[in-house]
Amino acid sequence: MKQKLLNTLYLYLFYLFTILYLEILFKIRVLSFAFDDDLMRIVLFSMAYALMILFLLKFFGEKAVRITTYVLIPVITFLYLNQEIYSSFVEGFYSLTVIGDFTAGLSFFSDYFTAFRFGHISYALPIAAMAAMAYYKILKFDVEYCGLRQPLYFMISSVLIFFLAVQTIDETTEIRSETAEETPVTLDNLGTLISYSDMDLYTYMYNSQDALKKFGLLTYTQRDFFRLFRSNPLSQEAYEVLIDDFLENRDTHPVNTYTSIFRDKNFILIMAESLDTFAIHEELTPTLWQLKQDYAYFENFYSPLYYRSTADSEFLVQTSLYPDKNVTLTMEAYMDNTYPNTLPKLFEAEGYSTYSFHNYFDYFYPRGEFHRNALGYDQFWGSEELGITAGFDPDRVIINHVWESDYEMMQKAIPKFINDDKFFVNMLTVSGHFNYNENHEMARPEYVQAVQDYFDSLAEPVEYTDDILYYLAIHMEVDRAIAYLIDQLEEAGKMDDTVIMIFGDHYAYGIDNDDIWDYENEYKIDGDELDIHNVPMMIISSSGFMRGVKTEYMSTIDVMPTIANLFGLRLNYRTVFGNDALANRDNIVRFADGSFVSEHFRYDSLSENVTIYDNSVTELYLFTMNRTFMNNYMYNLLILEYDYFDEDD
Repeated sequence: MKQKLLNTLYLYLFYLFTILYLEILFKIRVLSFAFDDDLMRIVLFSMAYALMILFLLKFFGEKAVRITTYVLIPVITFLYLNQEIYSSFVEGFYSLTVIGDFTAGLSFFSDYFTAFRFGHISYALPIAAMAAMAYYKILKFDVEYCGLRQPLYFMISSVLIFFLAVQTIDETTEIRSETAEETPVTLDNLGTLISYSDMDLYTYMYNSQDALKKFGLLTYTQRDFFRLFRSNPLSQEAYEVLIDDFLENRDTHPVNTYTSIFRDKNFILIMAESLDTFAIHEELTPTLWQLKQDYAYFENFYSPLYYRSTADSEFLVQTSLYPDKNVTLTMEAYMDNTYPNTLPKLFEAEGYSTYSFHNYFDYFYPRGEFHRNALGYDQFWGSEELGITAGFDPDRVIINHVWESDYEMMQKAIPKFINDDKFFVNMLTVSGHFNYNENHEMARPEYVQAVQDYFDSLAEPVEYTDDILYYLAIHMEVDRAIAYLIDQLEEAGKMDDTVIMIFGDHYAYGIDNDDIWDYENEYKIDGDELDIHNVPMMIISSSGFMRGVKTEYMSTIDVMPTIANLFGLRLNYRTVFGNDALANRDNIVRFADGSFVSEHFRYDSLSENVTIYDNSVTELYLFTMNRTFMNNYMYNLLILEYDYFDEDD
């Protein structure tokens, strides 16, 4: 019995230190590490989890415990490693809700391995330690219970420690001084900006990054699992009353200098795959560069990464609603919802024909169905419908992505709308998609040579990686497509009556962030995790109002209300969550992790750093603003979940 207790102690300590090591390593590598109350809470949770594991293992014999440990330790290790790699792709964290997207994820399986870095070896330490301890017989697995009371002791101990950990979670919802109105925000009082309690965060898990920082990865995973079974406390009718009151009390939209300046103009909206600031180059992409010089360029436009990158950027732009991180794919989960305010429906109400084009398959996203049935486009053409490719083969997609030509899409798409009296055209490009290497279909030899010649011609050498070289080469095809579009509009006599908006769906996250910071020195501040989401956005029009550099802060969720104002569309601005950026000099860019940037301040929720550019900004203002953002997001989810705009409900 004494030997079994000693074996149990060693095995418990091994599990405990394994979990603690992985938690601390994950915080250091992905989040932020500090000796604080959050770390102490994570230690308590880790002690409880290790006890729970031992409580279960001790019911079994030596062989079963050995096999279980040999399997469980790699599984736990993989959980941490997988979250880091996943976050490096989408700057978010894995949830059980994305399991439904497993099949589509297989097509990026090879990319998963390319994301491995030398530092990831550190995650293997527990596995190596287990092997060494088992080999030298330090770790023994004969731990089976010797009496009826022992299971009770283990169960009570684990529950008590877990309860103690939960009791350390703060239930305070408002922390601010009575003189908050006169107190400017500083680094010392930033902690008072939290607009919801830590217990609310633990219960509802509406911010994965904060949950991971405060509770650890195992607790995040545990809460994520039980969230699948939690039901809403109120009825649908009660929620609809709350939503009614919320929408009625929102601000209306003011008429401004830009209202209706594009009324009755044709409109082409181009969401360009991975179009980043450094893709616009005087020699390599001269059309985009010239458009940037001659027309309106929004230097503070951001495409924040949400949970499904391009698909979520698309959802934000087309509906001005936030995507739901609790579902596999927002456009699929809410396919049957009623959306009264979408770009095609607003333009259709003004007598426009509405078309959407994309030069890829509906393999990853049900784009064709969503665009036609939910958004309300008259027509949607994917690559097969356009005749760019034929005989769609899912196996080919999983084994090898074939990124089609944006130029060819323009050739096929333009004849379908160019002769219409009034048209709204949505175009989603794909040529700029990663991986950026010699195997990319758009890495044509002449493009690659042009980029290489450019770098060789520089008087002072510039540091660049192969990813950068091929990225620039690939975007020469994008530039060629835009040039062709403008030529065709001019040839048809439609250019003066057409407005074009071009923006990137997200930054070039197929390139390592450090490589981007090393190469791009105009818009990307070295090491800044928020400014890396700054991407190009420009508006090309004959209007004299829309020329030069625009400094307004704006993001993807603001695109639809901004367009609605420019074209004089009949939008109920209270029912959308973006803003007309041109009507609001104080517009704020919001990120999925709770960070935000504006002309006057910025807050990075990961580092918890705040920067103030205007001393009039007070603690009370930021507290209220942060609470408003969270409140808006929660109501946004209720609108989606209950299909609030369906008149039949």
